Amino acid sequence: MRIKFYSMKKLFALCILLFTFHNVEAQYCIPTYPSGCNPNLYISDVTTGGAIQNISNLGTGCNNYTYYTGTKKVVEVNAGSTFTVQVVYPKAGQNLARTAVYIDYDQNQIFDNNPYNPITMPKGEFVVNLVGTTATPITVNPFAKDGVTRLRFRIFYKTTDPTALPLFGYYPTGTFDACQTWSGAAYGETEDYDIIIHNPCKKIPSVNITNVTSKGADISWTVNGNERWVEYMIDQSPNDPGNGNFLLNNTQTSIHVPDTNTTRINCNTKYYFHIRDVCDTESHSQATWSYGPWRLDSFQTPPCCDVPPITVDNITSNTAIASWGPVTSVIQYEYAVSISDSPEPTGGTRYNGTTTLLPGLDCSREYYFFLRALCSPTPTSDWGIDSFLTQPCTSIDNSPVLPEFKLNAYPNPTRNVVTLSVMHGIKREVGAIEVMDVTGKVLKTAVMDGDKLDLNLNDVPSGLYMIRYSDEQRTQVIKVRRE
Repeated sequence: MRIKFYSMKKLFALCILLFTFHNVEAQYCIPTYPSGCNPNLYISDVTTGGAIQNISNLGTGCNNYTYYTGTKKVVEVNAGSTFTVQVVYPKAGQNLARTAVYIDYDQNQIFDNNPYNPITMPKGEFVVNLVGTTATPITVNPFAKDGVTRLRFRIFYKTTDPTALPLFGYYPTGTFDACQTWSGAAYGETEDYDIIIHNPCKKIPSVNITNVTSKGADISWTVNGNERWVEYMIDQSPNDPGNGNFLLNNTQTSIHVPDTNTTRINCNTKYYFHIRDVCDTESHSQATWSYGPWRLDSFQTPPCCDVPPITVDNITSNTAIASWGPVTSVIQYEYAVSISDSPEPTGGTRYNGTTTLLPGLDCSREYYFFLRALCSPTPTSDWGIDSFLTQPCTSIDNSPVLPEFKLNAYPNPTRNVVTLSVMHGIKREVGAIEVMDVTGKVLKTAVMDGDKLDLNLNDVPSGLYMIRYSDEQRTQVIKVRRE
């Protein structure tokens, strides 16, 4: 009983479609012939083969125009499939007529007279030209609109055109209009039939998302073959995005994001990729196009590898100190120094700390300090950049410039060895070095008799320490963290 009920529903739906079609049949043109229908040459039989449902119609006689529908008078096909048509007329062995066949693919009640060609004329609805009564194949346009439409047969005979083909009379050649009758074709007949084309707008079969980084991804998909366009959206919501999104032609099956529509992809973010077919776009506004269901896929970008914030200070005529803030998930940092801000470096010096001395600089010159973070799993951040100008080579009176005395400690923080270096001024005396904890307790001492000292902190635990330098003229305290 359930099977019978389903069949009745299907039959009812077909009846509704055919009823709707009957209501608009008057919109199709009804052609005439100068001399009417010739009783010795008219459409006597129409049959089709290889379709889901075929026509087998023995005509009612010689009529100018007839519209047939109902049992054995409706052909049912799939878009892209091939079926055969055969038109029989009386005395075919004595008279050679021509039959033109049309299918209203876009269901606009107008037969486009252009010969259908999938490459040069994909919207053409003149589908075949028959001479004689041989069964001839027709391949259904893969972009045909889904539903019930009209199939037209027109037979022509007896022309006064001297270029037409003679054989016991004449018949016209070339493209022939589906509605108007050329005055040279004296006799003929037209028959219309319903044709049901199955071509629903389907779901995109598959999507492949590859090469996902913190800044983008490659997305490709397969198509069904009957779409006019594909529509897509990238956002951060799994809900259907609705209309008004981004259209691509049906030959494009991949994109790289970000693109002109999705201008930015952020790190550590989940994105949803929505895509669907757009099938029927003929004679309608975009709001009433035929759409397939949305297909939903997603991708997660890796964690961020941020650009470290940079500070360059303690600048002398030939040195500077560069420091930067720490970055989450960093493995190492990489820096480079240049006298130009472009191009960006392809690589640099790998470094574990967040403070470094930049020695060997020229006086009175502008420099650019490039820095990036090396992270996991995101490989690198973008390059950060800061510029600075070294001190003049000499003073106005041409005497050496002697800035105030200052020490610097790097790297800071450090894992074991910290380097004390004179950054400003001239060191003349031997200096005493004391390593103290935050309470002021001295844990370690050393002597600094030059402009630089490598101080090993392996014998003190991790934590924050004060390193005090002192000589007969000056004292300075520097905070250092051991990791």
